[in-house]
Amino acid sequence: MRKIWIYLQVAVLSSAVLWGGQVFSAALPLYPGQSETFPFAPAAGQVDSTAISKDDSGIVAWASGFTDMRYGDSVSASFQTPVKALGPATGDVFDAVSLGRGGKITLTFTNPIRNGAGCDFAVFENSFSDTFLELAWVEVSSDGIHFVRFPNISYTASVTGSVDPTFIFGYASKYRLGFGTPFDLEQLQLAFDAADNDLDSFSPAYKQALEANFPHLDLGNIRYVRLVDIVGDGSAFDSEGIVIYEPYPTSGSAGLDLEAVAVLNQVEPSGEMQSISFSEIGNQRFATGSVQLSATASSGLTVSYEVLDGPAIVEGNILSFTGLGQVVVSALQMGDETYAPAIAVAQSFSVADEFQHIYFEPLANQLTNSSANLNVFTSSGLVPTIDIVSGPFDSNAGFPPNQVLYTGSTTGTLLLRASQVGGTLEGVTYAPADDVLLTVEVVSPGAPNAPLSFATWQLGHGISGAMADDSDLNGVGDFEEYVAGTDPNVPKERPVYTLEPVPDGEGFILDFIVSRLAPVRVGVEASGDLSDSSGWSELVPEIEEVSVLEDNSNLRKIRLRLPSDESGLRFWRLNLKVN
Repeated sequence: MRKIWIYLQVAVLSSAVLWGGQVFSAALPLYPGQSETFPFAPAAGQVDSTAISKDDSGIVAWASGFTDMRYGDSVSASFQTPVKALGPATGDVFDAVSLGRGGKITLTFTNPIRNGAGCDFAVFENSFSDTFLELAWVEVSSDGIHFVRFPNISYTASVTGSVDPTFIFGYASKYRLGFGTPFDLEQLQLAFDAADNDLDSFSPAYKQALEANFPHLDLGNIRYVRLVDIVGDGSAFDSEGIVIYEPYPTSGSAGLDLEAVAVLNQVEPSGEMQSISFSEIGNQRFATGSVQLSATASSGLTVSYEVLDGPAIVEGNILSFTGLGQVVVSALQMGDETYAPAIAVAQSFSVADEFQHIYFEPLANQLTNSSANLNVFTSSGLVPTIDIVSGPFDSNAGFPPNQVLYTGSTTGTLLLRASQVGGTLEGVTYAPADDVLLTVEVVSPGAPNAPLSFATWQLGHGISGAMADDSDLNGVGDFEEYVAGTDPNVPKERPVYTLEPVPDGEGFILDFIVSRLAPVRVGVEASGDLSDSSGWSELVPEIEEVSVLEDNSNLRKIRLRLPSDESGLRFWRLNLKVN
């Protein structure tokens, strides 16, 4: 059903406002029936904001596929993850794909979007604030060939580090993480009607594209939503022909960081609902040649597969590798006379010569306004990156390589993420490593859980002497007890280490305890011959688990996987030293 709009036709379109050197007709609507005029809707959470929460009950579906993914400039491999734009928005800043400057992506949907009551879909970006807004145009299509761009307005006066949301309209990234920018398909009909009757203030370029493509659009059957990043250096123009500015330049994750596209009105499927369960694939070695896919539909109907992106082909349920790189494959079930089409499920993984993993050395609690080295290593030798996921706003982790944690004056829990996106070293291409997360408490000096130097710890226990001294004569040096958080005056209290073989036969599992009050480094060394004192070498163990003890929050349990490869490594030791 078409929406009915009542509006007064404005006969004079010459009223203009001068702002920051640019002239725009902000006092009048861009076209009759436009949903907003300047100042536009404010940031999420403010009165009159149009932001859609990721948990909004009106959301009926999410984008389920993509096509035509083209990255722009200044986007690193770690953010070239289009599968993260599929499915529900999570509110996780890392659950996004970065388009890069000028990049674009086209999203597809199991059931078409339709022009219904109110707004019809919403785009979610991962901005960390209400004003750091990386803009993108929004275009829709019914046939995948003719795309119509939503009218868009930008009154930001110059290149800047921030954008006032009340100065922009019609872009994909008006709101911060967790909130979507809504779009109403009816606005395209109104814009076309206004242009057709010369009642608009569109630029000639926008008007020509609108009139050429809109006749091919079926507002009741929108199958494609395309997002095109805007390079905000002044080289792009809005639908009025006004220069668009935004935060520029950015790097690493430049351009729109798309988290999800939500559907608010869709063509309702006919038939019983069904769902797909698609087993995780995981990274693959190129030498294996192929992998067997495993997905089932709740209906019992046969599932088919489609390669959305990457060096692979699929025949039946066998996915064969044709090269190295990221592969995205989708599981589909299109329904029958009884069942409606299932929502497609996509999986992404990397095909590489070898795998790699990360070892993030334990980090003690940190004082405010202090610094500490972040000791993180990869089994490949490639340089890792450490990011702060959440926590005190005035802490930062610097830049690789050799990153350092700097804390500010704010206390709280920091969540650090160590990642390595893969790459080639000495002729070997490595798959991305699994991320490793580590929590660190930032505390005030004198707090009960403030870190202690070895000397201060000794003083608190009434002992003195060298690190190797054994005050309680239990066979364990005082420094080792300091690291483990045991009492150096109680012989029965001593560090406990457990070493057990892995059930699959590939290595051993080592468990031990580290105090969060002890600012130390914990390395691992390996040897195949105990009689050779010079035969010890540094090892990059794989972290299986890091957890805080329930009965003592100042102690951490560390679980490491230690490999025993063809070189015959069967002996390991911890290398403990002050950080």
